[in-house]
Amino acid sequence: MLDIDIHEQQKIKVAKIKEKKELQARVEKAKIRKGGYQGFRLYILGVFREVYDRKFEEFWYHELIIRILWNVIEGKENRVIIELAPRFAKTEISVRQFLSYAQGIVTFIKNQYFTYGADLTEDTSVDVKTIMKSEYYKALFPKKKFSDDQNKKANWKLKDGSEYYGTSIGGAATGKGSNITVIDDPLKAHDSDSKAEKDNAWKFIGNSVFTRLENGGAVIQIMQRLAQDDPTGRFIEEQGIKNHIGGNLETEDGVWTLITLPFITEEDITYKYEDFVYHRPAGEILPNRNYKTLEEIELLKKSVSKKEFEKQYNQNVSVSETGHFKKEDIKDISDIDLPEQNEYIIVDNAESLSDTADDRAIAVEGWSIDDDEIEQIVIMDGKRGKWDVYGVAARIIELMIKFPDAPVYIEEAGGGITLIVVLKKEILKVNTKLRAKNKKPLNNGINGYKPPNQISKQAKIKDYMTVPHEQHCIKIHKNCDTDFRNQYTKELLRFDPSKKHQTDNCIDAVSSGWLFAVPKKTIIKIVKKQSRRAKKKRGIKWRSC
Repeated sequence: MLDIDIHEQQKIKVAKIKEKKELQARVEKAKIRKGGYQGFRLYILGVFREVYDRKFEEFWYHELIIRILWNVIEGKENRVIIELAPRFAKTEISVRQFLSYAQGIVTFIKNQYFTYGADLTEDTSVDVKTIMKSEYYKALFPKKKFSDDQNKKANWKLKDGSEYYGTSIGGAATGKGSNITVIDDPLKAHDSDSKAEKDNAWKFIGNSVFTRLENGGAVIQIMQRLAQDDPTGRFIEEQGIKNHIGGNLETEDGVWTLITLPFITEEDITYKYEDFVYHRPAGEILPNRNYKTLEEIELLKKSVSKKEFEKQYNQNVSVSETGHFKKEDIKDISDIDLPEQNEYIIVDNAESLSDTADDRAIAVEGWSIDDDEIEQIVIMDGKRGKWDVYGVAARIIELMIKFPDAPVYIEEAGGGITLIVVLKKEILKVNTKLRAKNKKPLNNGINGYKPPNQISKQAKIKDYMTVPHEQHCIKIHKNCDTDFRNQYTKELLRFDPSKKHQTDNCIDAVSSGWLFAVPKKTIIKIVKKQSRRAKKKRGIKWRSC
């Protein structure tokens, strides 16, 4: 009797566990059908579990990508570039998972998929179709059935009218429309130095991708960087960035949301998108399933050249030096050689108040005129970083305390007027504390200035700074902030006057001094020699007439 009771209890327990699992499965399916980035994430986990029969190895940046891709479905994003190294699951998430999910959750949708090779296009498209033909997918989206009229490996229709079309770069897409197009590595790595291949890929994108978009259609490009003028580089140069997540390219008047995910960070990076925030300290390795140990990473570095590692894995295609500004023309100056000068604190407030936008740059400059009536500029100090408006104000105040005679000049564009208001209020708070300690309050003077409309930022840097650097009229003070000095030098050596979108916040701040700075003329002390006769007459008291 006791054995029967135990057996019954075990059956009840098993039934409850089964019932619980079935309930969890129903809840999960409901969430997936509901959508949202959470639904998309659960879908990915489910496909790996039920279709691939393995667990999805999830890392922090997957949520960022998933959020952005869902917003493409929502219509909140329609131009997205994801810069990510090879074998980091970018095709898996952005093509196999994303396009199959989009075809299931959207009532009617046309998708297109392009990559550099016909075989790769077909293989990846077959993978998407395999997911959609699985029992797991059919249970999630039972109304999604393939049409008998068109049901090829890389080109199919569903009975609700939805379509999928895949072809290689250079293939025919005539007559095909698209609501969402994914461009996956449009250029082969070994073609990165071929101008003809890069031009062909770009011509195809212009003629066959954008011309096929339906009204409001979206384009997603996923690729490892290969060259400055690869498709990503040309998108950035010609169409601009509206939001650079994980980088500091200019965001003025751009259309693309750009996600940059270097394998190893050179400096601290904060990734922020909606309420997603992740901070990567300098030197952090991007987690992945292929390169987990230091030995594996070192072997990877040895297997590719340093240049290719920087491009494909760190997404860095910037040349170290363009030749416009030369390293030998960057000169230092010490305290003993400093002339008498007028000092200025100059603030480049970037184009956005978001703390994930471009670097803010603050330069302290000294201006003087030498004996030959030539302007001399000394970069005394500087700060740069990604701060909100209060963070910028705090750094300015630090420099105001250090340079009490230097007026502050803030570019009014990019939230500069708001910064001026906040800064003045913060100064009042600081001055209250200073007076309480019987210290002199800050009285530097706060000024706004408008960027010149008649010339571009690139022209301003080129025209104002080229000759002074060549003639060694610009020097960097020995005690200048090391981070600012290094970034200024890096930007200067990489500066290309022909490129609109490049990292140039520090050199832009320095170049703005030419708009308003007044140099202080060096006072030449003249020591008059006394004649021997004058010395002899010293002490003689002259009589009045």
